[in-house]
Amino acid sequence: MVCVTARKIREHSRSLPGATAATRVYTGFLISYPVVGRGMVIFRDPHGHRMITTPVRRVLGEPDGTSLYVETENSVYRLTFHGSPLLPMVNPQTGEATG
Repeated sequence: MVCVTARKIREHSRSLPGATAATRVYTGFLISYPVVGRGMVIFRDPHGHRMITTPVRRVLGEPDGTSLYVETENSVYRLTFHGSPLLPMVNPQTGEATG
């Protein structure tokens, strides 16, 4: 589990060229590394509020870096990690712990 800020940088549903949505920012805890085919979940507070995305299409960036790009069916997010993971996050493609 690691503290993360997810910033939505693009919505695939936007059809008008040049139209931009207000940037949405979600801060909370990422429980596991984003997995292709599954929704990404960020727990936003201790009361159970969470942000769940549509299934992930691809993950770009180094798993041990400070940021990561996650493309879902509807959007693209830039994840910025704050501090080191509280529990080891496992990269599902290699099976190795990150960080």
